[in-house]
Amino acid sequence: MKGEKPEKKPFGRSGPPTGYPKDQSVYADPENWRYPLHTPWHAKAARRYFNDWPNRAKYTKEEREYIDWSIDEALKKFEAKTRSSSGGRPPVKIPASKNIEELQLNDLLKLFLGPARLARIDEIDDSLVHLSKDTSNEIAGKVKDYVIDINLKNRTILHDCQDWRKNIDYNNMCKHLGKFLLALGNERATRLLREILKNKDAWTFMVP
Repeated sequence: MKGEKPEKKPFGRSGPPTGYPKDQSVYADPENWRYPLHTPWHAKAARRYFNDWPNRAKYTKEEREYIDWSIDEALKKFEAKTRSSSGGRPPVKIPASKNIEELQLNDLLKLFLGPARLARIDEIDDSLVHLSKDTSNEIAGKVKDYVIDINLKNRTILHDCQDWRKNIDYNNMCKHLGKFLLALGNERATRLLREILKNKDAWTFMVP
């Protein structure tokens, strides 16, 4: 254990937020009921939010060390669990010999989907892809009956198929999202995938 557990703060909560765990031990800042770590998604969100200086500045150096340690330990635990479970894929990694800007669309899709899922994109007929929203901040629609919502401003992608759920913690993608991206056009899909790869720790993959 590193640092010192944060003391009660003026901005702290008196108890857990509605619907969140009542066990203080699953919070990186337990005394103030902040930064819950009970799921991989929440642990990733905690890391992203606590990396922002306005949030870090509310604590002393020792308290920051404690929160950082708590978040890192949770992330390690979930990573080990995911690696040992069946069906999950390892996190996306940039090839050592490649620059992201050199990666073409097929290379990027292969990184995020893996060869098997990439090959299965062709199984989905173009008529099953529907775009319902396309703005500078958000792209949304459906593939079959599955929802896809890409929020460019907040850097989130929401989707709801089972394969997506299994691989969500490490920003791996499924054939539905691959098909949806292809419907945006090669150039646009390439730019988006490069952006996600360059800033993958800032992007959050979500389920409804």
